[in-house]
Parts: sequence; structure tokens; C-alpha cells
Amino acid sequence: MKNFLVLALVAMISVTGFSKTIDEVFNAFPKADNVQEMTLDKAMLAMAMSAGADQSKAKAMKGLDAIRLIAIEDPTSEQINIAREIMKDGVDGFDVMIDSSEDGEDALILTQGDGNVINKMLIIAVEEDNVAVVMLEGEIDPKDTDKMVNFGK
Repeated sequence: MKNFLVLALVAMISVTGFSKTIDEVFNAFPKADNVQEMTLDKAMLAMAMSAGADQSKAKAMKGLDAIRLIAIEDPTSEQINIAREIMKDGVDGFDVMIDSSEDGEDALILTQGDGNVINKMLIIAVEEDNVAVVMLEGEIDPKDTDKMVNFGK
């Protein structure tokens, strides 16, 4: 019985030892000319929504407090590997909503919340010519997640 408990403890430590925190995710990418970082607070989001956004999308995004993002154009193989490693290892405190891989394009959407409301949504997308990491924070209705993910389309 002792051996089983020790083995279970080691397994739990090794699983949690590889996942990252949100700060580790955003700090994982070394600063480079092709890396753009941006944070939009509630006031900036309100201005963006009033500047002609589709009303149903703007309504869905009204509960957001901040958007934090990293966009990498023409990523190096190292930058792609970092993003894919984060996708593989996971992020502390987040549940997988969508994990997709098709034709060399990978997407992972992680959420944190209580089932009725999503408080944080982390989107990681990797393509041959760009990498994006987007954190949405606020109160997101789970029914509106498709509008959040497809906002720019």
C-alpha cells in the first residue's frame, strides 16, 4: 500500500510539474523583432467596441475586463516549438475546451471558470507563418465562446 501511495504522489507531482502558469506562458517567448505584445484594458476594449464592431459580437465581449496577446509573424522553429510545448504541457488551473490539429495548424482553447461563467479563456494558435497567444479575462458566457474565438472574422 505504501508503494502505491508513493507512486501516486510521484505521478501527481510529475504531471503538475510540467504545466505552466499564465505568466510563464507569456514570458516563454523571448523578445524578438517578430514578437508583438499587447494588453487592452476595459477602457480600450470599450473604445474598440464602439468603433463599429458587429453588435452581437460587441454585446458578447461587453463582460471582458482585459485582453492580453502575443502575436508572432514568421515564427522561428524555436518559437513554434515553445508554443507547441505549452500546448502539450497545459496551463495550471485551466481546462481544455478545444484541442485541434489539422494540416499543420494547431489550436488549443483553455478555460477557467465555474461552469456557468468563464473567467479566463486562453487561446493558443500555431500555423506555419504565425503564432498567437490570446488571454481573455472577465465574465464570458459559455454560449458566447464562438464569438470570442471568431471575433476578427
